[in-house]
Amino acid sequence: MHNTWLIIRREYLERIRSKAFIIMTLLMPVFMASTILIPAMLSDMKSGGTRHIVLVANNPEIAEAVKQQLMAPQNRQAAEDKSNPGKPNQKPSAPRYAIDITTDANEGERTLLRQDISNGKIDGFLWLTDADLASHKVVYNAKDVTDFGESIELRNAVQSALVKRQLAQKGMSGAEVETLLKPIDLDSIRIEKGKEGASGISVFLVSFTMVMLLYVNVLMYGFAVMRSIIEEKSSRILEVLLSSVTAKQLLAGKIIGVGAVGLTQTIIWLLVGLAFSLPGLAASHSMLANVHIPLAGVIAFGVFFVLGYFLYSTMYAALGAMVNSDQEAQQVQWPAMLPIIFAIVLSTPVLQHPNSPLAFWTSMIPFFAPILMFVRVMVETPPMWQIVLCIALMLLTTWGLLGLSSRIYRVGILMYGKRPTLPELRRWLKYSG
Repeated sequence: MHNTWLIIRREYLERIRSKAFIIMTLLMPVFMASTILIPAMLSDMKSGGTRHIVLVANNPEIAEAVKQQLMAPQNRQAAEDKSNPGKPNQKPSAPRYAIDITTDANEGERTLLRQDISNGKIDGFLWLTDADLASHKVVYNAKDVTDFGESIELRNAVQSALVKRQLAQKGMSGAEVETLLKPIDLDSIRIEKGKEGASGISVFLVSFTMVMLLYVNVLMYGFAVMRSIIEEKSSRILEVLLSSVTAKQLLAGKIIGVGAVGLTQTIIWLLVGLAFSLPGLAASHSMLANVHIPLAGVIAFGVFFVLGYFLYSTMYAALGAMVNSDQEAQQVQWPAMLPIIFAIVLSTPVLQHPNSPLAFWTSMIPFFAPILMFVRVMVETPPMWQIVLCIALMLLTTWGLLGLSSRIYRVGILMYGKRPTLPELRRWLKYSG
């Protein structure tokens, strides 16, 4: 046990004092915050400048109605800016659209407008002839048509204008039409122990960010175990180490030592993450108002990181003992990477339906469990017996893999030359048994 402790201490101190550890520890919270805050900031930002578009229609009333629909959001925003000026130096936001109307709906006008787009005089034009409206198919021409949000906004404006016009023709007043067509805001709020909890978008963003962090950590530190073995094997340091410790002690020391580094870094990140969800900090910034990391999620992250790390690091240790260089390691590491990558693919349907049969059975597979069971805990905590069963299956699988990997490790760390074939691996397992 003393020799194993020395290996653990050496692996831990060597890595925790490195510049890479310090830099990664500082940068990852920045990355986590960015994945949550940047999308929210981008959604609140206005588009790049005012879009100058032309509405072409036989009926000027239709064009004017579409214009009013497009101008309505920025008129409301201007009213809000006027009633809530905020900071004295705050600049008013640029209008979304500058709109002109023309009733010359002929091919000559279409050609001129296309030339204006090419020359940069306008950004686009919307063709709203009676024939196009009757067929429920209008065309928007522009140089930049990759903004799908703009396309949806234009389509909704045309549709709302037509509906309002038809309802007005049926005798409804303008106020009645506006009330009828006013959109409904729907907020998805999770119920936690009989009380309202975080919003749906908050649960999704926090869960997805922590899942990606868990995925990166498990693979990164598993790969660190494999790389450490390859470096010591290629430099023949292992031959010196094996004169003082057994192969089993060396394997255990490496896995526990590197895992302790990962756990230290994870604890630091989780403490930073918890700070984001403190009521005082969240209330001081609107972007943080929906950020909430539940305590159960923090505990589950630590548990499934440790279990996932030991599960995958045993496989990476065996792979490291089999190969002699980083190039060979990249070619053979796919058996360890595929399961966790597949778990990431499955995380989206599990995130949406955490209690479905798919979520239950896949989260019970030990190689998928570090990701999928953690997702279920974050979204809607499953019954405790499912969590206990999942952890038990992971521990049993890790124990079996540890025995298998230790046999490969015992022989492979002293083998040099080409990679072993499957028959040779079977012989290694037989000799080391």
